[in-house]
Amino acid sequence: MTDKRRAKRRLILETATALFSQRGYQATRMQDIAFQLGMQAGSLYYYFESKEALLSAVVEANVGLAVRELDAIVSGPGTAINRMRAAVASHLAVFDRQSDLYKIFVSERLDAIAPELAEAVDELGRAYEQRWVSLIGEGIATGELRSDLDPWLTMKAVVGLCNSTLFWFTSDGRLATADVADAFSGLVVEGLAAHPELA
Repeated sequence: MTDKRRAKRRLILETATALFSQRGYQATRMQDIAFQLGMQAGSLYYYFESKEALLSAVVEANVGLAVRELDAIVSGPGTAINRMRAAVASHLAVFDRQSDLYKIFVSERLDAIAPELAEAVDELGRAYEQRWVSLIGEGIATGELRSDLDPWLTMKAVVGLCNSTLFWFTSDGRLATADVADAFSGLVVEGLAAHPELA
């Protein structure tokens, strides 16, 4: 693939991601994407054979980012509490950079569009959650976090809190992503720490 074709393909993916997020996958036509790009609709099929193939490319190009970043944090140095703070910040930063993509996940039934794609996304979601469960379990084992915590339930609460920002947060508003990350990580750590005064 030439550099020019690669750049054009990337631009198509970015435009499709934004339109799928704004209008919904079903309501977005290939003609709409082509119009946004100043292209003939038929030219899109030179890059993607169908709208479903385009959606699959959008997801596959980006969906593993959060898992890879969390992997690096969980396996990295520092206390469990400090890594939890970093994990919250990472989660929110990924959402800020890829909000259009993640809005597609919460608004579309991917299994009705492309079952294999939906399964791949679900698998990555389970992997992401498992990293959190491991980190929380480690914090309990080291005595940094409360011993009465259920790691799975705690993960659901923390990830759910972070996921809620998709519905109300924009980085061009009153708060920056770092402000929300600081506030959320404070709430999480102080609520879960065995010794909040030391967290």
